[in-house]
Amino acid sequence: MTDSSEQWVLVVEDDPEMRDEILVPGLRDAGFNVMGAGSAIETYRSMLARDFSVFILDIGLPDEDGLTIANHLRKLTDAGIVILTGSKRGKADRIRALEGGADAYITKPVDVDILAANVRSLLRRIGQRKQRPIAAVPPSGWHLAADGWNLISPDGIKVQLTHAERLFIGLLATSAGEAVSREAIIVRLTESIHDFDPHRLEMLVHRLRRKASAATDQSLPLNSVRGVGYVFLTGAD
Repeated sequence: MTDSSEQWVLVVEDDPEMRDEILVPGLRDAGFNVMGAGSAIETYRSMLARDFSVFILDIGLPDEDGLTIANHLRKLTDAGIVILTGSKRGKADRIRALEGGADAYITKPVDVDILAANVRSLLRRIGQRKQRPIAAVPPSGWHLAADGWNLISPDGIKVQLTHAERLFIGLLATSAGEAVSREAIIVRLTESIHDFDPHRLEMLVHRLRRKASAATDQSLPLNSVRGVGYVFLTGAD
């Protein structure tokens, strides 16, 4: 699936009103090919008939929860996975979701525009990943370690990351040198985008740059893109 017209999104939500009157039509209006499912079993049946590039999974489903489905999907496909939740156990579920293979985590009520931005970002990354040749040699510039918990400098020096830094730089590192919007970053960092102070993002970037510079005596290629967000130039010396 390389052409956007061939890429499909599956919304898995057991609330018919939320699914069929808000999420599915909202994403369709945003230009996506979208189908809906109300349970895990409907999800797996849908996968027999069609390949999906992105799955949007509600945590609370009548058979398997969305986190369990995400874990299964990550073993079966490289599709993008977005978790939706109305749960108040935000941090615990968020960590479990992201460590279990989800690419993004959004709390209800869902802003369809932000959801669409996440889907668009995931589809772009999936397309780039499929077009990217397999590296014959290890990266020579800054890059994220395979475990996701360390940044590696061009000289091989490790810079250990906090949980927030890992979420942030992990999102940027998978975007192949393209700018990631502040909105998408904030969705990745917090359970409630409405309560998030944007200055927290600026402080996170400032501290990460300073930490990397202190540990390696080199500048981290983490750049601000005016009016958009941030870009991490992996592999750049």
